[in-house]
Amino acid sequence: MTAEPSRRVFLETAGAVGAGVAIGAGTATPAYTASPTDPTRAALTRLLPHHADQIALVPLPADGPDRFRVTGATGRIEIAATGPATALTGLHWYLKYTCKAHLTWAGSQVDLPRRLPAPARPVERAATVPHRFVCNDTHDGYTGPYADWPRWERLIDVLALHGCNEVLVTPGQEAVYHRLLLGFGYADEEARAWLPAPSHQPWWLLQNMSGYGGPPSPALIERRAALGARITARLRELGMRPVLPGYFGTVPDGFAERNPGARIVPQGSWNGLRRPDWLDPRTEAFPLVAAAFYRHQAELLGEARHFKMDLLHEGGTPGDVPVADAARAVERALHTARPGATWVILGWQTNPRRAVLDAVDKSRVLIVDGLSDLATVIDRESDWDGTPYAFGTIPNFGGRTTIGANTHHWAAKFTRWRDQPGSALVGTAYMPEAAERDPAAFELFSELAWRAEPVDREAWFRTYADIRYGGEDGHAREAFAALAATAYRLTTADGRPVDSLFTRRPSLTASAVTAFDPSAFDRAFAQLLDVRPELRDSDAYAHDLTDLARQALANRSRLLLPRLRLAYEGKDRATFRTLSRLWLRLMRLADEMSGCHRAFLLGPWIEDAKRFATSAEEAVRLEWTARTLITTWADRAAADNLSDYADRDWQGLLTDLHLPQWQAYLDEMADALAEGRPPRAFDWYPGEEAWTRERGAYPVRATGDPYRTARRVHDTLAGAPHQGTVTVTADPASFTPGSMGTVTAVFRNLNGLRATGRIDFGLTGLDARPEGDTFLRRVPAAGVGAVRWRVTAPAEPLTVPLTPMPYELSTRYGPDGEDRVTAVQRSALCLAAPLSARWRTFTSNDAVFGELGDRLAINGGGQDLWKGVAQFGTAYRPGATVAGTTVTVRVDSQSDTGSWARCGIVVRNGLAVQGAAGFVNLAVTPGQGVVLSYDADGDGLLDTYRRLTGVRAPVLLRLSRGPAGSFTGACSTDGGANWRTVATASVPATSAVQDAGLFMTAADGADGVRGTAEFSGWSVR
Repeated sequence: MTAEPSRRVFLETAGAVGAGVAIGAGTATPAYTASPTDPTRAALTRLLPHHADQIALVPLPADGPDRFRVTGATGRIEIAATGPATALTGLHWYLKYTCKAHLTWAGSQVDLPRRLPAPARPVERAATVPHRFVCNDTHDGYTGPYADWPRWERLIDVLALHGCNEVLVTPGQEAVYHRLLLGFGYADEEARAWLPAPSHQPWWLLQNMSGYGGPPSPALIERRAALGARITARLRELGMRPVLPGYFGTVPDGFAERNPGARIVPQGSWNGLRRPDWLDPRTEAFPLVAAAFYRHQAELLGEARHFKMDLLHEGGTPGDVPVADAARAVERALHTARPGATWVILGWQTNPRRAVLDAVDKSRVLIVDGLSDLATVIDRESDWDGTPYAFGTIPNFGGRTTIGANTHHWAAKFTRWRDQPGSALVGTAYMPEAAERDPAAFELFSELAWRAEPVDREAWFRTYADIRYGGEDGHAREAFAALAATAYRLTTADGRPVDSLFTRRPSLTASAVTAFDPSAFDRAFAQLLDVRPELRDSDAYAHDLTDLARQALANRSRLLLPRLRLAYEGKDRATFRTLSRLWLRLMRLADEMSGCHRAFLLGPWIEDAKRFATSAEEAVRLEWTARTLITTWADRAAADNLSDYADRDWQGLLTDLHLPQWQAYLDEMADALAEGRPPRAFDWYPGEEAWTRERGAYPVRATGDPYRTARRVHDTLAGAPHQGTVTVTADPASFTPGSMGTVTAVFRNLNGLRATGRIDFGLTGLDARPEGDTFLRRVPAAGVGAVRWRVTAPAEPLTVPLTPMPYELSTRYGPDGEDRVTAVQRSALCLAAPLSARWRTFTSNDAVFGELGDRLAINGGGQDLWKGVAQFGTAYRPGATVAGTTVTVRVDSQSDTGSWARCGIVVRNGLAVQGAAGFVNLAVTPGQGVVLSYDADGDGLLDTYRRLTGVRAPVLLRLSRGPAGSFTGACSTDGGANWRTVATASVPATSAVQDAGLFMTAADGADGVRGTAEFSGWSVR
């Protein structure tokens, strides 16, 4: 019997790669001609105006996967390819790997010789997957809502160069809906009043909101429609496929009254904004509306074979409509209007719902997965029952100016998932919420689909450094090696990079968690500064140096905020003033640095809006919407949820909006400290809203020299104080009366640009004697050093489960050659009464445990216990709960380490198993009441909560397990005489027998603060 050939064999056979699996691939791509009007020839002329005539284009038969082959002699290059866009992909591979040149969307470098060099060997690749999808639903908002045709033309060229063949296009949809509504009982003014400004249209198309920033003028609608038509036409000319929004039932108010037989389902609100109604797809009106929608769309934008739709996006409700019935009706309407079309669905959290997939023809569905690069996502074939999907990523949120992506997961997962038996992976999907950012991440991801072999990340980044700047340079290579180990290997549990706190509303309690080691990132910045001068002249270098210097400054916001908070809480007025001055100085420098490249200027964003307008009055409104999106997002209700979601380290935005906010806030906090009073509360919205209404102009061209300014950033950061942290540990972790142990203070130099001078430590409050010197002569940049003491615990017997052993540790340090500062931290070690044998423990927050009689206590830290972050400590009973079990405990006290610090009852299929399903907890918090948190989708992460506000410890908590994985949480503040239900939740994937325990997490937002929770009266019935 002959063995079935593996998928690897097919991948190595060019004629078979991806054959027969392209969903909705459509007709063959256009052939080439030599005429100046040929789309590929025209693109070559745009991209390489001085070299295009040295390139010959030759068609390859389109009888398999997209593929190209580049050969030739000096000055005579031949690109053979299966389609126009694929020829441009071949061009880019040739430019990168033969010429060391780089064309991309954020800083290019095309330093070519007069005559193009011959490739040493043929440059040839074949796509290993048929779908190379690009753009997020939010692209048209966060990237450039007022982008004109030249910008779109450049973007399309860049996407073709990078091998993308399916592009989500939303401009022009307002014209489709406008025509649609005129045919279903709405007057022109009514229809336009429902349409938002272009800046906010992505969320209208997602059924999140409507009308904001409108109504658009008829001329603006016409201009946007013409732009959309031009975009889709160009994509088709290049053999690329436009992906258009489909129709799934979004309608304005009053639709049912105007259209007998229609039935609507109200959708509530989204982030404080009213959602549009949903037309019940089962009604006789729905197919009529859908047919008209697709007819108008084709008339305005041309034909398409791929349609993007997400039913009930981000909190939408089906009401009494069965989701499966709705999905079938939406699919039927799509295939009636566009036979054989592909329904494209975003894979995100619980989307798509299993009920949707079970109801439709999976072979005509393509899921573009936004979470392929999370460590917790491991089996999409099981998750989606074999539905075809594209391996995808969302590396950017809101268009934030932050560097970072999960390239380690891309390299490790993509090829393995693609090649495994029974794989449903048929594509890639690059979906940043805003494009034109992070060129290295885009480059690596776009190459995945064109490599049969796995990506060697170390080698790839080394070669990318050569390509990016046009030649080999050891410093450039070291810079990208450092980036590969930091920004391109994120450590956040949710896989996201983190943004600058300089551009957030001021708060000392904001989370300061980091996505990578900022001191190690400094090495990338320093090495890039040392690239040899002849490689510094390109726009690519100017962009990257500006970006890395800007990021190095932004990283300091998360380093300094915890120190500001500790100084404030410790009433250290001098240190608070020093840190405040440094904070504001770095913000001003960040603004100046951002001004050194056009990509980081506010001016173009505003000028694009004004230029796109069709009247002076409209220019005022569009500028307001552009300013609003990157600040308050919308009105006050939305700002309470989305303020600064799309924040950017842009010149002008930093100094004119964010700097005055931080100045006022830090001044007030300092005055409150000096006067011994609580600080006054700030309402930031009025000032933000006023800024959105301003009309001041901002530069549209770079205002500074990137190298000189970056060198000043380097020197400022290298010499800045307060760039160190000390972690104290004890061995053993807790003491018993009279016992001895070792206490270690580990100093970490968070300054990656300069070593420290001498560091002196002082430990008081404990019976301690040094084990060696209590100073360090020097700690290298980004290095560590440690000192130790031998500690003896008090001998008195314990009267409570945990007794603190308070201490104060002073650390005097500074960068080498600079003045030193003294940092003081106050905390405590623990004397602990041992737990009885009935308990097991698990800790991911360095917890210690104590038990005395019926009282228990846990002391520990922990950033959070939510979604991808699960840092908590628990004393638990294995197999304690089954259906019908009730667990009760009294929380006697809880340290206020943060509003969301939690302690109470926790249940899980296995509490010692990270990622185990059946996860639920009932907890009291210092500021959020009693909260029932649970895993709503069975992936082992807490993702949903219900709460009862106004309750703090002491409180009795009761968690009851019912049938089919249901849990009910309740609390009592009067000793159990009266109980109040918090919520009942259904938790999928619960095992028949589960572990149960008491737990705590400090939810300290990466500050390292520890807290204690005390319990009594534990019972399981």
